[in-house]
Amino acid sequence: MAEGTAVESAVLAAFPDIAVCIAVPIRGERCDLLLTLRADADPNAAWDEVVRAVVSAAEVRVVTDEVRVVADEWLVRDFGGRLDVEATRQRHRDFLAGAWLPGLGPGSRPEPLPSQRIRVTFAGAESGRAALTWGQRDIWATMIRQRNWLPQGGRRPLAPGTRVEDVAAELAYLHSRYQSMRTRLVFDGVHDDPVHDDPVHYHASGSKVRQSVASAGATFLDVYDTPPGQDPDALAARVEAVYRRRPYDLRSEWPVRMAVVRSGGVCRHLVVLMHHLALDAGGAAVMIREVAAREGREPTGMQPLEQARWQASEAGLRHQDRTLRYFAKSLDRLAAGPPPALRPGPDRLRHWSGRLVSPALADAVATIAARRAVDESAVLTAVTAIAFTRLADTDRVLIRPRVGNRFRSALADVVCFAAQSGLLVLELGDTTFDEALDRARGASMAAVKNAYFAPEALTAMLDRFAADHGRGPGVEMFFNDRHATESGVDYTTTTAPRPREPRRTRGGSTSTFGWLDRRPDQAEPLSVTIDDADGALAVSVHFDTYAIASEVAEELAWGVEQAALEAAADGSASTGVQLRSGF
Repeated sequence: MAEGTAVESAVLAAFPDIAVCIAVPIRGERCDLLLTLRADADPNAAWDEVVRAVVSAAEVRVVTDEVRVVADEWLVRDFGGRLDVEATRQRHRDFLAGAWLPGLGPGSRPEPLPSQRIRVTFAGAESGRAALTWGQRDIWATMIRQRNWLPQGGRRPLAPGTRVEDVAAELAYLHSRYQSMRTRLVFDGVHDDPVHDDPVHYHASGSKVRQSVASAGATFLDVYDTPPGQDPDALAARVEAVYRRRPYDLRSEWPVRMAVVRSGGVCRHLVVLMHHLALDAGGAAVMIREVAAREGREPTGMQPLEQARWQASEAGLRHQDRTLRYFAKSLDRLAAGPPPALRPGPDRLRHWSGRLVSPALADAVATIAARRAVDESAVLTAVTAIAFTRLADTDRVLIRPRVGNRFRSALADVVCFAAQSGLLVLELGDTTFDEALDRARGASMAAVKNAYFAPEALTAMLDRFAADHGRGPGVEMFFNDRHATESGVDYTTTTAPRPREPRRTRGGSTSTFGWLDRRPDQAEPLSVTIDDADGALAVSVHFDTYAIASEVAEELAWGVEQAALEAAADGSASTGVQLRSGF
């Protein structure tokens, strides 16, 4: 660590605003740098750029992979409050391995303290260890890429007469009934060689991590009492913020964090947060339905341990082989056309989110779906693809649609994570809007059918595509149509989207666009999410400005609305997408 110490000393000497600098060896002579700032320092300054310059000028052998400004909870301190540097380095390696992940949001300072912690025991029907399922591997990789545990849940009022004992019984029911709520991760040998172990290979293969389902255990229900004269909902919001921000150690913590907020001794609010590895929207809908009814019959469908066994079986491998053949054919079609030419726009806070709320889009999509007797999701896929190809100067688009997989009978009623991002290549050259819709409908059906697979296998195919063709497949547009779906979690939350700048309109339109967030933390290169929004549809774009400029991303959102309006007006009109190659 001599070189690492030299880096730390050089950085601290150059920047008084940096309170702590810790070099973490990760591979060979490479390291990451963790920085914490003094209270009056700007956390959004270009620390990565200036720190790299200082490290280079110091002429030390250690080359930094990443410079990261970290929050206090990233650091490990002993009982005396002293910083434990070695334990902090180990925590960062745990983070790289996906074992320890930070949360989201500002939290609440000072943190409210529970007046009581009630121990809740539970026991379930089946236990054991197995490989992660395909769905678990998909969302775990997403959690690692986005560098947080993707909080699910929020807070809601409790029915009058609810007792703390009732909520404790609900918490015990969740853990006892559902394997996913009794699941923690087991890491095999990830730190056998912590300096040289390759986290990228580790994440991609999933070979060193397993799910461990406990047969029994104990957790805690936190009880918070609202001080006299204060609002219990405000206290519930603070508790939610604390739960949402608090990091998760996926090896030792149960997936559920639950609290009751009382006022004058009366239970007023429930706060529930879960990490996304435990369940997806379909699983949440099943859970809410069964918890409300206190379903007593044995859970139906293929539970996570059984899923893992089937996926490794001969039948599972045959299924996987068929899916990979579909992917190969789709990528062959992608190779025949030009790559998309989206203009990047590097920004210091490179990961942005924006949201278009459009009543006009909702009306147009409904009109098209009724006229053509098709599902609205196919319409939204078509108009989103048209908007993308118009901007990217190409005739085809690679879409990664989010597929719930709940149409599979074995997964229909299982509380787990089963959704996956499939693959869809849509060609739109020289088409009318109706022709584009027909193609989108057929391609979407094929993509849905082939969205149950080992995600690392598709990653390997995309890597081979890049090696074989001397270029990548272009920007993958992740697409998640969540509108008109059964509500997964009926909680309110303080993290609902709120534009950070004034909303913008165009012409006489009632639609509005606003930027939600800009941050240094990673997101996908481009993802588009569709949600309901009080009589409108919301088109959210999340993107990396190194892949797509912010003004282009905004144009994409408006372009979805424009394509839908044109298609609703005349389905026989041309999409305006020119054919770039023949077949």
